[in-house]
Amino acid sequence: MINERANDQKCFDAALMPKVSSFGRKIAMLLAALILSSCPLGESVNAQDRPSSRRGQLSDQQRTEFGARQKLVERKMIELESQLTLIADRIRKKDPKKADRLVEAYQQSREQLITRKMAEAVEQLDQSKLVEAEETIDEVVQNLERLIRLLINQKTPEVSKQQEIDMLERMKQDIQKRIDEQKDQRQEVAKVSDKDAATKKLDAQIKKLDDLIQRQQDAIKQAKEKSDSGLRALDKVADEQFEIRKETENLAKDVADPSGEEGDGESNDQGQEEPGKGDPKAGDPKAGDPKEGKGESKPGESGNPSEGESGSKSGEGKPSEGEGKSGGGKPGQGKPGEGKPSGGSKGSGDKPQPGQKALEEAAEQQKSAEEKLGSARAEEAAKDQQKALDNLEKARSELKKEKRRIESLPPEALKDLARKQRRTRDKAMDLVKEMAEAPKSKQGDDEQESGQQQTPGQQQMEDASESMKQAAGKLDEGNTDQAQKDQKDAQKKMEEALDEIEERLDQLREETREEKLARLEGRFREMYDRQKVATAMTIDLDDKKVSLGPLNRRDQLLLLRIATDELDISEVGQQAYDLLLEDGTSVVFPEALQDLRMDLDRVAQLLYDEHTNRLTQLLQKEIEAGILDLLDSLEEAKKDGESGGGGGGGGGGKQPLLKKSAELKILRMQQQRLNRRTRRVEQLRGSEVPSETLDREVNQAAETQIKLLEITERLMEKE
Repeated sequence: MINERANDQKCFDAALMPKVSSFGRKIAMLLAALILSSCPLGESVNAQDRPSSRRGQLSDQQRTEFGARQKLVERKMIELESQLTLIADRIRKKDPKKADRLVEAYQQSREQLITRKMAEAVEQLDQSKLVEAEETIDEVVQNLERLIRLLINQKTPEVSKQQEIDMLERMKQDIQKRIDEQKDQRQEVAKVSDKDAATKKLDAQIKKLDDLIQRQQDAIKQAKEKSDSGLRALDKVADEQFEIRKETENLAKDVADPSGEEGDGESNDQGQEEPGKGDPKAGDPKAGDPKEGKGESKPGESGNPSEGESGSKSGEGKPSEGEGKSGGGKPGQGKPGEGKPSGGSKGSGDKPQPGQKALEEAAEQQKSAEEKLGSARAEEAAKDQQKALDNLEKARSELKKEKRRIESLPPEALKDLARKQRRTRDKAMDLVKEMAEAPKSKQGDDEQESGQQQTPGQQQMEDASESMKQAAGKLDEGNTDQAQKDQKDAQKKMEEALDEIEERLDQLREETREEKLARLEGRFREMYDRQKVATAMTIDLDDKKVSLGPLNRRDQLLLLRIATDELDISEVGQQAYDLLLEDGTSVVFPEALQDLRMDLDRVAQLLYDEHTNRLTQLLQKEIEAGILDLLDSLEEAKKDGESGGGGGGGGGGKQPLLKKSAELKILRMQQQRLNRRTRRVEQLRGSEVPSETLDREVNQAAETQIKLLEITERLMEKE
């Protein structure tokens, strides 16, 4: 009895969210009572493995009791739905918003088919379909909880845009894991459902691998025999190594896709490649064509070793051309092992299939060997060739092991896959719940008031979970064809969820970028306005000093204030510098700001020493010009964003705050400003400025030149 009360309290706490508003309390309590009626039922169903219920079968008395209780819950829900519209009509004049919310709750209840699903649960319980009944009841409970949140107008706490970005990135990773699990399970179902076809395809792959191993051994033998025969002879061996590599890459792609789904991701049920027909030219007319490869980059074609190395068949100079035609893969897929582009939603984290990794490594080693053969480095090439051979043999061993595993799969393998599918579905539902409860960044009042603001991808994940549930049921029934279709639908829905999340992330990143640019512009604008005043006041004081002699006490205090202002401007620059460091995507701007701050500190010191001469004024003018350059670059960056150019670096990566063009523009302006300052400093020789002061400026210019060179190298490395 105590345990039942504890379970009731637990379900009640889950149903009634904290801080329930006064409006909707009674209806929310009724919904919570319905959840309470369902929770113990689900817990009792979970007890189906107890000795008293052999093989999960309920006694007639139990079946009658549970069915009757569920039927009672169904009747209460029907009554509640009718009350929603009646109450809405009564309060509409006094509170139309609350009335609209009641009508919305009624519509949501009808759309989610809550009463119909309750009726399904009754029927499933009466037929002793305990697993199905538990899943249906879970779904009903989740829908009831959504109604409660709608009725009490519960508002999720707001978060910053950066916090929402971090949260969505975590959800992306979680969804990708579920996609990978789903893909692995679907591939396994394909193997289990037709073991003969799976083993036949493996036989074809093993046969092709045996041929590649023999050809690789022959290539090693030829390389040894012709190691002293010169570049032309080794170049022919490199040609053969090139052909072997292309076929190795094609085989790696075939092994990586056991279900034969490479291409656009659509169904390939009718067009699946037959085992033994793994033509390297299939999929692309130019794929694996020796002439195509030789026409692009033949090792050592010019007869010059150094040219042979840089122009080898590996396509080192033109990876997109040389590797993109390696045969039969997805458009733009590239060579094995490179993975898919960042932000792509299809299989970016797939677990490698047996033999796949070894084949990909073999292809890399073959590529290295052909480069070295093309530049007459036979000894080094031999080591890579031997490593490639070892990996080919390793791949053959893994494929044979996989064949034995499939042949020995027990009859109950589908039941095991159904259990795995349910576990994946449970993880997906946990994510759906997290999405439903996730805080959002500040949105419009209408969205907040309606309570309908969903996390991007939430609906797609709910749909995917439903498809997973259906797939598990079909696997239990042995209907593998329909199970694979449901699994494919689940995978597609999760990929759509990723796309929707990425779309929201792009929006958030752009909004965050615009806010950062606005903050930077505000800092730079303040620096420029204050610097103009300081420069003008310095010129006035210098004119006084030249005309009237030493400054009086009032002018000396004014000069101290100008010096202090220069330090304050430097502090504003530090704030902008911190913002750029926090963003972490700019190379040139932080360095330009640091140079400006050094100039500001130097000007402040000159003013403290009562130097208002042409050197001080020159530095102040250069500071103004530097700030204006930064402002111009920010304006350009903002225009790029408005015209759809964005910040670059899409595909799920962090968008740079400023485009490369803006960075290069600042770098060029810094160099021009340094050149101009150096000339003007030299022109001050023989003036009132002490020569030692000018020497320090020249040394400082040399250090700045070195720094600009380092920044340029960093930009090139980053690119």
